[in-house]
Amino acid sequence: MINIYEEIVKFKKSGGDAVLVTVVNKEGHGPSQIGGKLLVFPDGRRIGTVGGGALEKAALIKANQIFSSKNSILVKYNLSDDNEIIDESQTGMICGGKVTLFFDYSGSRENIYIFGAGHIGKSLIYHLKNLNFSITLYDCRKEELENINGVRKIYVKNYNDILKDEKIKEGSYIIVTTHSHEFDYFVLRNICKADYKPKYIGVVASLSKRKAIIKRLKEEFDKNICFDNLYMPVGLDIGGKTPDEIAISIIAEIQSIRYGRNVTPHLRKNWRDNDK
Repeated sequence: MINIYEEIVKFKKSGGDAVLVTVVNKEGHGPSQIGGKLLVFPDGRRIGTVGGGALEKAALIKANQIFSSKNSILVKYNLSDDNEIIDESQTGMICGGKVTLFFDYSGSRENIYIFGAGHIGKSLIYHLKNLNFSITLYDCRKEELENINGVRKIYVKNYNDILKDEKIKEGSYIIVTTHSHEFDYFVLRNICKADYKPKYIGVVASLSKRKAIIKRLKEEFDKNICFDNLYMPVGLDIGGKTPDEIAISIIAEIQSIRYGRNVTPHLRKNWRDNDK
């Protein structure tokens, strides 16, 4: 038998979306029991029940609406003698019972993909651990990926083959901090090739490296590549050169974008003066 609480823990760890529907009140007759739970996923999969029949059908419809609104709500259903839905309002003629359902939306955490498990990569994971991010880590060096905690997934792959079998979620944050300029290029090339739509791509680099990589990408791809979301050099110019200080500057930049904050120009290292 599937344990619904275990499933809740699983999806929260995976950073997915779900709506947990709970029977919080019942008056009169009806198919539900107080405390009954139904866990609904965006792909249509569901676990548990709030009583079946018309009530459960209505709950599934409402849950799918909540995936768009992303708001948790309380809904009271008035039932007929045959347990059919009369309405969803707080008032109305009540021929049967009333059942109140709480729809608790649990949205996915922001997804962040880190390429490179060196000093900066490890510092990023350390400082991100108390923020609401789902972290995926990539590196080609197995020894660098040992004893790392706080990440959703870890991939050991050749950077030239990276992202061929995995999909980066739209609106995600990407940080490229590998131990080689060539590997950085491989990652950016595969992102462009797959036509992902991340919100942010940050690359640890100098301005000269930025120009060289962008020139190379434009030469390799015929299509017009948009670099509006490329932050290279990455991070806000807050001072400091240690891995922890660099990681903090990167996270500060991501947070400013995440919350739509305007950052004064003198704090931006991401100059766009000469990409052409």
